[in-house]
Amino acid sequence: MRMERGLEAVSAYIDAHSQKAVEDLCELCRQPSVSTTHVGIEEMARLIQARLDRAGLKTQRFETTHNPIIYGELKGKGPRTLLFYNHYDVQPPDPVEDWVSPPFEPTLRDGHVFARGATDNKGNIISRLAALEAFLAVRGELPCTVKYMIEGNEEMSSPVIGPFVEGHRELLAADGCVWEDSSSEHVPVLALGNKGILYIELRCRTANVDFHSSHAPIYENAAWRLVWALSTMKDRDENILVEGFFDDVAPLTPREREILAKVPPYDGAHRREKFDIRRFLLDLPDGKLPERHLTSPTLNIAGIWGGYTGKGRKTIVTGQAAAKVDCRLVADQDPQKIMACIRRHLDKHGFGDIEVVNMGHGSFPSKSDPDSDIVKACERACRRVYGQDPPVNPFGTGSTPVWSVIRHLKIPVVSTGVGKLTARTHSANENLKVADLIQGAKYMAAILEEFGAT
Repeated sequence: MRMERGLEAVSAYIDAHSQKAVEDLCELCRQPSVSTTHVGIEEMARLIQARLDRAGLKTQRFETTHNPIIYGELKGKGPRTLLFYNHYDVQPPDPVEDWVSPPFEPTLRDGHVFARGATDNKGNIISRLAALEAFLAVRGELPCTVKYMIEGNEEMSSPVIGPFVEGHRELLAADGCVWEDSSSEHVPVLALGNKGILYIELRCRTANVDFHSSHAPIYENAAWRLVWALSTMKDRDENILVEGFFDDVAPLTPREREILAKVPPYDGAHRREKFDIRRFLLDLPDGKLPERHLTSPTLNIAGIWGGYTGKGRKTIVTGQAAAKVDCRLVADQDPQKIMACIRRHLDKHGFGDIEVVNMGHGSFPSKSDPDSDIVKACERACRRVYGQDPPVNPFGTGSTPVWSVIRHLKIPVVSTGVGKLTARTHSANENLKVADLIQGAKYMAAILEEFGAT
């Protein structure tokens, strides 16, 4: 789509340098940066700072108790300041054998870049830098001041971002923030918050060894005991049964219900075909999927194991079993309160022996003002670049630390950017369509223009 007058030259520059944007994305994706194992993190931090320097930002590196935070700033023409947030760390690539091409060897195939981090989150970094560079090349200045915070801990629940933002309020002060991204089906989604998260491990130990399975009539099986415990926490109708779990859930406001009513139905047929989904939970129709997806807290089994899981046969009564459980939380739930609820629930139902271990720092849920200037700027930018109104998600679905900016900087936040639901984020064969990368750069440019003119 042809850009409106005033951004035509910036758009043309982005088109003319599209191959460079792809090369820049491949450069970032070629460098592993797995935060959970610390593979390539130091190299990636240096690369990100060098890339921001190259784009013309004045950068600083901040050491933390975990991975470094890279900060950049570039003054603009207008009085407004826009804060960008992204992260340079990625999920582990496992299982590597499921990748068609190596996860850290970016490969162009069918008009897509395939690599770990292509969408989450390195493609979003490049789309924003491409927009900044286009403005500087065409106009010599930005429409507004830009501050850029890129951290390396997001895939491990961002344990340092809250304290960092709280301790650097003056440095990060801005009029609005554009967060990493929000996956979409067609045009970019505007997500105005995030769900919180609690990630725990339930550990069951019934003996210090595994036994020959002939002893199954007399020895406890840790796997069975864990399964029985889990079955008390959620029923087959998807009801979470943990007492107190919903006590702090904030009711939807009339404005939030108004926004939800405008969210388009999900394309269930497309998702079933693309991902070979057997069915949607509760056999929900397409029109009911958005509200349940966006507003419901969750109690999810992310992994479960016990006993022998290798090839062939091994007949045992297992003495140990464990399950990883994540809870996505909505406003105003507190991850520590939810953990306490789960502990009390297990005790009440006779499973006091099952250990509950917090596997992360957790994250609070958050929501932002749907009528703020940055939201309106993003809506106008979407119409200019994509020719459509963007879907507005008043809550978000992931669990990034949006709360840290909303709580400590007192500014509105929008998550939006490049990446489709089919991008296989966090999975094997993660990808980003080249056309989406380039269109996303134009979208970021339009956001800067619209916000600067507000």
